[in-house]
Amino acid sequence: MNSVVNAQTSHPNAAKTKKSKLSKGIGKAVLYVILLVHLIFTAYPFVWMMISSFKSNKEYFENPWGLPSVWQFSNYLDAWNQGISKYLFNSIYITFFSVVGLLLVATFIGFYLSIRPFKGSKVLLGAFFLGMLIPVHSTLIPLFTLANKVGAYDTFWSLFFPYIAFNLPVAIFLIHGFFRGIPKELEEAAIVDGCNIYQTFFRVYFPLAKPILATVTILSFFNIMNDFVFPLIMVSQDSLKTLPLGLMSFKGNFSADYSLISAALVITTAPIIILYMFLQKYIQNGVVAGSVKG
Repeated sequence: MNSVVNAQTSHPNAAKTKKSKLSKGIGKAVLYVILLVHLIFTAYPFVWMMISSFKSNKEYFENPWGLPSVWQFSNYLDAWNQGISKYLFNSIYITFFSVVGLLLVATFIGFYLSIRPFKGSKVLLGAFFLGMLIPVHSTLIPLFTLANKVGAYDTFWSLFFPYIAFNLPVAIFLIHGFFRGIPKELEEAAIVDGCNIYQTFFRVYFPLAKPILATVTILSFFNIMNDFVFPLIMVSQDSLKTLPLGLMSFKGNFSADYSLISAALVITTAPIIILYMFLQKYIQNGVVAGSVKG
């Protein structure tokens, strides 16, 4: 009798478990389909650009969606020799030092405001956050005038400081939120061990900050590397042009070699993809941790 009762009571539970597993399986299948569609729409333009970079300009127009009949590997060498190497060096040079300067400034400001709040620190922090609301284009004329007055126009200095300034609010927002989430007990333990504020930062906080620093690095690297407006306004010499601005030289007044431009675009996007591959494991954790205030 007991076995019959147990069978009757376990049968509904088994049915519910089976139904739950089926629902989860359908949910995962739908999610995978959505992600697959998103991947196709996201990756196809880049794949198409890579395929186009191996075509001749004539075949680019005659067969835009097919594979090249003859793979023109020389397009990359031609794009490199026609100036893309110079523009790539300028972009990496400007981006590297701008990101390093941004990380130094944002890390120390975010660290100090998170563990040493003072009267007016919230107002100062709010002022940094308000910087995210300032449209970049509204500052171009004042920055151009200022660069002319101080003699920084047509130099890399006219790009370094604006890049640091306009990426600073987001960087401080993420880093400050990350440091606020670190338990206060770690700082107290460091103080008990005799560490001052600088030793506390380098021995305790900095090793824990790799995810958020990687996140800030990739976000700012992407913004600076792909920026077109500031180099257009602040530099005029061809030797100082960055990749987005230098790509304009591959297009003539009446014609353009689009297969060559495609090769140049692949070279342009390669550094960002490579950097993301190395830092991707830190980025998700850094965004989640840095966007939550303690």
